[in-house]
Amino acid sequence: MNQSRIKAVISDLDGTLLNSEHTLSEYSKSVVKALSDQGIHFMIATGRHHMDASKIREKLGVEAYLITANGATVANKKGELIFQAAIRPEVVKDILDITVEKGVYKNLYQGDHWLMEESDKIFDDYYQEGDFQYTLCRFDERIEHPTNKIFFTALDHKKLTSVAALIEKTHGDEVEVTFSMPECLEIMPKGVNKGAAILETIKHFDISADEVIAFGDGLNDLEMLQVVGKGYLMGNANILLKEKLPNHEIIGKNADDAVARQIVKLFGLEEKVPYKAAI
Repeated sequence: MNQSRIKAVISDLDGTLLNSEHTLSEYSKSVVKALSDQGIHFMIATGRHHMDASKIREKLGVEAYLITANGATVANKKGELIFQAAIRPEVVKDILDITVEKGVYKNLYQGDHWLMEESDKIFDDYYQEGDFQYTLCRFDERIEHPTNKIFFTALDHKKLTSVAALIEKTHGDEVEVTFSMPECLEIMPKGVNKGAAILETIKHFDISADEVIAFGDGLNDLEMLQVVGKGYLMGNANILLKEKLPNHEIIGKNADDAVARQIVKLFGLEEKVPYKAAI
């Protein structure tokens, strides 16, 4: 893809822009800042909550639209939600009533809240002190509040595959079901995904999809990588995603700042941001 045609760069977070410690390297921060200084739009597209992603945007030090909850919520550069999709309360109740095996945890995203009924340690390594965190509650007291996303987590992927199959069978006409990672099963309103959200969001900049590049590693990045002008797969991407996108270019791994390195290569930023900035 001709660099002069690229007007926007979109990146997933975990397994993509964030390193193996789920944090931003100083090199990645420097590269994204240099990219923004050149007038290129930078956007985040993640399964994470918008409050969570906004803290990461602050650390990047750039203005960026946030496509969050896999496209169920979109926030503008000021942090204001400009789009929210919600699952019908009756469907939310049915899905939460599913009997799951021990070690499987249920989560909700509702507005500014990440909600759980019991603490889950799966994401402990993903967050630092002071980061956005979940709130414990009783789900039956929250059913009538708009739910943007439901997700189930488990260290054992096999425990989630049966849940995914059941939800697709019973409510596949009303929800989208995907895996952001083997340990996380995600459920959004029908028609909601990162790709659909991107196509709507770029209208704010009067640019077309073929002027956009994107980076991702999970199955929830599939539609995003398909709708843009060029989608890059991480070297550490889910094998099933690689199989679904056999003709997409594969770059390095998130642990090696592969997204930042590819941006530097595409935009000729080697002199402005030498790789020693990562040390």
